[in-house]
Amino acid sequence: MTTTNSVLKAARIKTSVLALTTALALPAIAQESNTEEDAAVMDTIVIEGSLLSRKQGIMDKRDASQILEALSADELGQLPDKNVGESLNRLAGVSMLVEKGEGRYVQIRGINPSLNNVTINGANLGSPEVEGGGRQAPLDIIAGGVLGAVQVIKAPTPDMDAQGIGGTVNVETKSPFDRDENFYGYVNARYGFEEISPISGAYGGSNPYGLDATIAGKTADKKFGWLVAGSLSDREYIAPGFYQDDWVNYEADTATNSVGGYAPEAVKNNYYVIGRKRLNLNGVLEFRPTDNAKYFARGFYATWEEFQHRNRYSENFTSDIAFSSADAGTSGENRIEANIRLEEPEKEIFTFAVGGENLINNFTIDYEVNTNSNSIDEPYSYWEWRSAAIFGPNTFSIDGEGLVSITPDAGTPDRQEPSLFDFRRARFQNSKMEEDGLAAQFNVIWDLNDQTQLKTGMKYRTTDRSWDYSRTRYDGGALDLDLGSSDAFTKGAFTNCNDSGCRPNILMDVDAMNAFLADSGNADFFELNTSDSFSSEFASDYSIEESILAGFAMGRHDFGAVDIIAGVRVEATDIDSSGYLFVDGGAQKVDDGGDYINVLPALLANWDVTDSLKLRGSVTRALGRPEYDQIAPRSSFSEEFGEGSLNIGNPDLEARVSWNYDASIEWYPNELTLLSAAVFIKDISNDIVGLSEQYNGESDIKSALAARGLTGAVDVDGLGLEELNISTTQNAGSSELKGLELIAQTQFDNFLPASLSGFGASVSATFLDGETEVNGETLPLLNQAERSYAFSAFYQNHGVDASISYAYNDSFATGINLSNSDLNLDQGAFGRWDAKVSYDVMDNLKIFVEGVNLNDEPTTEFQGRNERRNTEAEYVGRTVYFGLSYGF
Repeated sequence: MTTTNSVLKAARIKTSVLALTTALALPAIAQESNTEEDAAVMDTIVIEGSLLSRKQGIMDKRDASQILEALSADELGQLPDKNVGESLNRLAGVSMLVEKGEGRYVQIRGINPSLNNVTINGANLGSPEVEGGGRQAPLDIIAGGVLGAVQVIKAPTPDMDAQGIGGTVNVETKSPFDRDENFYGYVNARYGFEEISPISGAYGGSNPYGLDATIAGKTADKKFGWLVAGSLSDREYIAPGFYQDDWVNYEADTATNSVGGYAPEAVKNNYYVIGRKRLNLNGVLEFRPTDNAKYFARGFYATWEEFQHRNRYSENFTSDIAFSSADAGTSGENRIEANIRLEEPEKEIFTFAVGGENLINNFTIDYEVNTNSNSIDEPYSYWEWRSAAIFGPNTFSIDGEGLVSITPDAGTPDRQEPSLFDFRRARFQNSKMEEDGLAAQFNVIWDLNDQTQLKTGMKYRTTDRSWDYSRTRYDGGALDLDLGSSDAFTKGAFTNCNDSGCRPNILMDVDAMNAFLADSGNADFFELNTSDSFSSEFASDYSIEESILAGFAMGRHDFGAVDIIAGVRVEATDIDSSGYLFVDGGAQKVDDGGDYINVLPALLANWDVTDSLKLRGSVTRALGRPEYDQIAPRSSFSEEFGEGSLNIGNPDLEARVSWNYDASIEWYPNELTLLSAAVFIKDISNDIVGLSEQYNGESDIKSALAARGLTGAVDVDGLGLEELNISTTQNAGSSELKGLELIAQTQFDNFLPASLSGFGASVSATFLDGETEVNGETLPLLNQAERSYAFSAFYQNHGVDASISYAYNDSFATGINLSNSDLNLDQGAFGRWDAKVSYDVMDNLKIFVEGVNLNDEPTTEFQGRNERRNTEAEYVGRTVYFGLSYGF
């Protein structure tokens, strides 16, 4: 089945696309010219490599029945990047959320990733995530080497799932019928080097590598085809970062000659070592016994093994703060905290689909059953050490980037001496999520004549998701323990440096600490803490069954130059959920749920003004269902360094509903050139907003818990809570998002002499304006960058295929605190340069080198809408890969 072009004669369009793709895979002239000079220029351009990929993307956009953007693989089966998320960041209206140096979640038109829909060959993918509520799919788990194409569909037709206020990302795996040959394959291998090398004794840090391979075949009569593809990659890298948490305003004080200013309550630096190993497998069987029948079975499997080893050194910064100038001053004696954390998540994705398509007279019947199974298992070890308030007095300075440097006065204790750090606690937790989904759909298309087509169908989908969380905590026992009690606990003091400077730290060994705890001879150093058993064993657990029954009817009529698509989709959603609440001093399982029905009309028009000029317009409706953790009847709690976060679920939440208005103009003067402009408005009602309140001090915290019936659910005294943030969500707002998208892409061969042929460029820009109304107050739309740009310059000629690209996202709000705007958080602007050069050694054999993050751009965050109140400056450095690609 086709998701992208199902309305506009889906079967015929798909057939023509496959045929044209096959033709393009052979060396061809890019375009004809009437002059000998132009012919000499164009004869040097062969439609392969990245040029083929760009041409297919333009073709997919031009032929689609909706507003969309597309990426396609080249003749050696390669997408531009190593994972899908980073490839999509090159498209207009699509931005990549970078997490620890790699693109993970994709925003479409500034909409939260959890409100988009992600499918594989039109089948629901689900998500192996608990972060962000569990609906957002981490696209970095999918390798580019097993894919044939990716589309970002921005205007849905009624035969598509309603979920996707931002849009739908449809990932197409490769097919044995992608090429005409009866037997073919590709191999791509690469090996890389990281700019930031691990310090001596650090955890991990090996060089990255990757391997992609595809092999496919068909029988001689071309009725049966098979394909197997795989991708393996492994990367370990360093991410040193500085963090200044919770900036507060210090008023001027004449008694101490302090001029006043903003300073953070803690100055932290992390030495992160991150490892990510990804395996993708894709298998396809297709049977086409006649021109009127085809059947398929597709399987996709992906694993993601990761470790995040965080060595943190945190200097408290709350005692006797006095500013001598706007960016410098003194502080008194403060404590320092050192902790080591090791997270080792393992994720799995599996989808399997069977289905077919039959043409019977004027009817096309397609059907599919697909199942998906996703999981994440995330063990976690955490050791915390803390000194007394003995470090100081100090002087401090705040630079232009908002980064704080602390310099101890002469005679103060050595702040990197392990014996001065006493054991505070050790925590071991495991988070395990399992998700199983089943979907079945049946569609009928009736071609009344060459101009008119009707389509109707039904789909049933059910998702079962459960999350089990447990935590074990050890406090200090009868014997005293400090970071210097065992030589194995540390590997020496070191200076944590990145492009923003250097900070002191202590290299700790989490494996040695775990072994020390496991030794029964050391039992007197530890005491098992059982006081917060509810929050550690039950508070976060939930199970949810979400069932969706959908039906649609739609029609298309061709008025010659104008195609009109109209229809309606109805979706009924039923949710059964369970969780645990703290009742009468213990955990009590609570069952709850909800249901709602949405009617979603759509009207789309496509006008071919000329052969090269196209106008589009649409009015559609889409849903954004609440995140799983938001609708579970539970209260989850987490805490670090005396600061707690309590999230309370709301099972009565319903889906957001968005009216989407889209219009675009697209010009295709030739097959390698595209100019387009699109405008859109999204009017979101029934929006889900988070409400957060902060409580400080033991009495206020206990009063807030009592008011919510949660007395005793959180061990306030045992944890030493000094601050508690309580959050919940409700359908209480409305949002509006308006935007403009501009795209230009071309080859310059018509404007350059023959000696310079092969150069081209593409550029896209997106401008957004959005706001949310909550309780009569206008707030910025979260996770929305108002401006994003992507630029690529490329050259392909004489066996050389080279490109350099830049992608930029403006800063955007990530957290709004209704009671104190000084606590609002923004993600900083991010722009990254990448480049790649390949050379054709011989037919179908290329060698290449590519550089990632050439400008060593950090990820940043800041507080109170003020970039000088920096809360994150993290670098991962540059990465260079060398490799080769071979096709046969």
